[in-house]
Amino acid sequence: MTHPKWLILFFFSFFLGAMASEQKKHDSIPGLVTTNAELQFQGKFYEALKQKGIENYTKAIDALISCSKLYPERAVVYYLLGDLYYKTKAYSRSENNLQKAIVLDKNNFWYKEKLYQLYVHTDDYNKAIAAVKPLLFKRQALKEDLVHLNVSAGHYEVALKQIEKLDLQYGYKLERDQFRVNIYLQTNNQNAHIQFLKKRLSESPENAQHFLNLIYTLSKYGLKNEAFITSKSFLKAHPKSHFAHVGLYKFYLDDKAYEKAIKSMKIVTSSNVLAPYIKAKVLSDFLQFVKDNPAYKAVLAEVEPTSSLDVSNRSNLEWAAYYNEINKPLKALNFYEKELLKIPQDLGLIQTIASLYLETMQYERAVEFTLTQLEFFPTQIQLYLICGQAQFQLQRWGAALDLLEIGLDYIFEDNETAERYYILMADLYSKNNNIAKAKTFNDKAKALNRQ
Repeated sequence: MTHPKWLILFFFSFFLGAMASEQKKHDSIPGLVTTNAELQFQGKFYEALKQKGIENYTKAIDALISCSKLYPERAVVYYLLGDLYYKTKAYSRSENNLQKAIVLDKNNFWYKEKLYQLYVHTDDYNKAIAAVKPLLFKRQALKEDLVHLNVSAGHYEVALKQIEKLDLQYGYKLERDQFRVNIYLQTNNQNAHIQFLKKRLSESPENAQHFLNLIYTLSKYGLKNEAFITSKSFLKAHPKSHFAHVGLYKFYLDDKAYEKAIKSMKIVTSSNVLAPYIKAKVLSDFLQFVKDNPAYKAVLAEVEPTSSLDVSNRSNLEWAAYYNEINKPLKALNFYEKELLKIPQDLGLIQTIASLYLETMQYERAVEFTLTQLEFFPTQIQLYLICGQAQFQLQRWGAALDLLEIGLDYIFEDNETAERYYILMADLYSKNNNIAKAKTFNDKAKALNRQ
């Protein structure tokens, strides 16, 4: 941290130079000895800098006011007062003193910049615009600021003209383009917005982003046919671009050109260039299309999404549903298991996972999983059934019967699950050569089937 003493010395030497310059303007007798007033001024001025350095702004202000009474023509005093009033949020006093400093020293850039900063800080945009204009010669950033200020003040046409000037002088800049677009949106100037994007595209058709910006904007304004035509032009200009197929896929679907839509969808979902969320969105949209058009369900099995899709913003349950839909239960199981880590008490999810273990012939895992879950859900007949079915496949008929006998107490409804439960018990008793028991449970199952 810089020591306050060094700050004082720095400011004192800097401002002493400024005072010496001013003194030459006002002293009429060359070589005049230092007056008592001058000594008082220097003492008060040094005190002001010292108090400012230790952030004792009230005492610094008092000392500077004393300086202004001794020599009211010294601009540096008012500049420092303006700065201190700014720091203490006395903005009106800050403005008055900075204006006095500028009147006394009209060519001082730093005084004018400080006043400009004050107006920006207080959101006084019109005054800030007037204050920054004399400073524009100094650096480009201030010219860019003028665009921001005009937009904030609602001077949209003036801001657009300023952007045009900057584009001509310095070339295009993304931030400026975004300001231009925001102005068009705020003023509902749809035509100017589209013409601007078309101009950018015509100037640099090799830049794919210009196509994307125009297609997106046309779609947003409901000009779908023109957006479709632009998408086709995009593909023609960039035949290897995967981005072109993102828009084309949806347009082809709307146009009922399903084969072309499927081709574009496959390019998008298998892309290693496109962001995962884009691919996931297209895939999700196609899933909805298949639900509405079941004849195309077989196409899902042909889709091979890249691994990057798995880390997209799509939820675990959405991915599980997708892989179930395309008959890839092992992949679906992977996402269900991830979801279970988040919500371990979700019974529906537990039953789904148990069923998938059975479906994918992971019988040991099915037994272990269901027995663990039965400790938390001891009345869930579905878990008893799945565990019994897995034990049956492992030829552990005695263990399966022992468990299913316990589960009988929790069959509260005569439904399809109960029927499957009784059939399994009949099969298990048959394996154990208990024909009487097997008949009893077969009869129970048949009775439910007749209901």
